[in-house]
Amino acid sequence: MNIKLRLLKDNENDYKLLYKWYYNPKVYKYFEQRTPTYQEIVEKYSKRTSLTSITPVYIIEYNNIPVGIIQYTKLTNETKKAYGIVEDGYEIDIFIGEEGYYHKGIGSLAIIELINRLKDNNLFVMVPEADNINAIKCYEKVGFKKYKDIKEPNTIGIIKDKSVMIYK
Repeated sequence: MNIKLRLLKDNENDYKLLYKWYYNPKVYKYFEQRTPTYQEIVEKYSKRTSLTSITPVYIIEYNNIPVGIIQYTKLTNETKKAYGIVEDGYEIDIFIGEEGYYHKGIGSLAIIELINRLKDNNLFVMVPEADNINAIKCYEKVGFKKYKDIKEPNTIGIIKDKSVMIYK
């Protein structure tokens, strides 16, 4: 399986992909919970295309076809406290947005590729909603273990049950 991670580019093609994926019900349900405008996507993600971004974003390509994104950010003192973690590490977010590319192992391989790129650190965290069974299975396949359950607001402020998952 040919998986490649390439940095998100500050261009219309990449922003159009994000816009399309954000309207996918599977992405909408767990990743954003709202449908941002094209301009909101450009504003949010253009800041993440710089080499100094604290949240680098990669387009996941499967056999040279863009199918989703993966991004990471260093854990802050605030997030470590919220998750009950004392070690430094990275939090990873991912989604596959292209229809027809679910349940093929792409997400698992993309996570492994990103972890290998960041191997200077040995703690990685993912925090899926507790009812996002497909995501949890994907993360477990990579080696993430459930650490604890928390309640946390989603992107529109609704408190949700989430599972803090850790990979060391």
